[in-house]
Amino acid sequence: MIPPAHGGRLVDRQVAPQEAERRVAEKDALPSLHLSVDELYDLEKIGFGAYSPLEGFQSSEDLARIEAAGRLPNGLPWTIPILLAPAGGENAKIVAAASPGDDLGLLDPRDQLIGLLHLSEKFGYDKKHLAQSVYGTVDPAHPNVADLERTGATALAGKIDLFRRLDLPAGRFELTPAETRDLFRSKGWNRVAAYQCRNPPHVAHEHLQRVTLEREDVDGLLIHPVVGRLKKGDYRPDVILAAYDALVRNYYPEQRVVLSALSITMRYAGPKAALFLAIVRKNFGCSHYIVGRDQAGVGTYYDPYAAHRVFDEYDIGVVPLRYEESFFCRRCGGTESGKTCAHPPSDRIDTSQTRIRKLLKEGGALPPELLRPEVAEILRGPNVILEGD
Repeated sequence: MIPPAHGGRLVDRQVAPQEAERRVAEKDALPSLHLSVDELYDLEKIGFGAYSPLEGFQSSEDLARIEAAGRLPNGLPWTIPILLAPAGGENAKIVAAASPGDDLGLLDPRDQLIGLLHLSEKFGYDKKHLAQSVYGTVDPAHPNVADLERTGATALAGKIDLFRRLDLPAGRFELTPAETRDLFRSKGWNRVAAYQCRNPPHVAHEHLQRVTLEREDVDGLLIHPVVGRLKKGDYRPDVILAAYDALVRNYYPEQRVVLSALSITMRYAGPKAALFLAIVRKNFGCSHYIVGRDQAGVGTYYDPYAAHRVFDEYDIGVVPLRYEESFFCRRCGGTESGKTCAHPPSDRIDTSQTRIRKLLKEGGALPPELLRPEVAEILRGPNVILEGD
């Protein structure tokens, strides 16, 4: 059976079109906030249930429990706080005047009303404590710690209403949890493994996917790259999707693999982010979750295999598929890991993104033991790396 959503029910805070149209017409009578791209992504994901059981932006009680125990007040595992803390002078005026019980409009960059917050609480929060508790550091070089410094000083909690979906670059690849669940059912899949990624695929990534597809307890694979706001130096979202689309179309059986996109701001919190990302994929209908080396890590902030161990601490109702680092071995003639290859490091070819980026920068060849030729061709294109936020 496709697993139930986290908490037992797939949240749906989407408003029917006729009612949404009526509320949008009343926009000028509402005090309204301009949301950042990060907040807009989270608003949408709450609205269609990707963050189930959340029905809105989280409260001070939620935050305290997440910081202390990685759980919601009811004990359900939840490791990344989803806060609304709008920044900017105009937003600050609206926040200062707002009181619990108020309805606040939520605006996109075009000044269009996209949703509503039913304000239940506003509260201050300690950014350094949040950073240390969730990300394990207060170093401003950490991308999410830097993000925190740009948020407002006051957080707003409450249920939301979502009036419409975001117009996202991922386009046809962006599916809701209800849509992926319907798609899995149409394929006869009950046990679906999720593959989290934020880079184009190289042979080591493909190896993990193929080993997973060989499992008797897996009916299909959801490749689900995060393509929202990433960080400087990451591949551009359109490049990631184009590369995976080429891999799936050319090398995987159509009846076994689905490619979809997840437009959220990436959280680089090592094991806590890995658990959060697995919970999200459970909401999309996945029963299994692939966990590689240093998943959701950045720099040297996290133990590369802490993301494996976190699933022993928290039971989220998903089967973790834990894999060690893999590499191409010249003597074995294929992609292997320390569990399957006896040869020394001198026989191993580094398949890391660091090496691939170096070759791209230097104009070097991208050999087939690193990348499929269709993927290599895409990565040789112009402007494949993000230069800023």
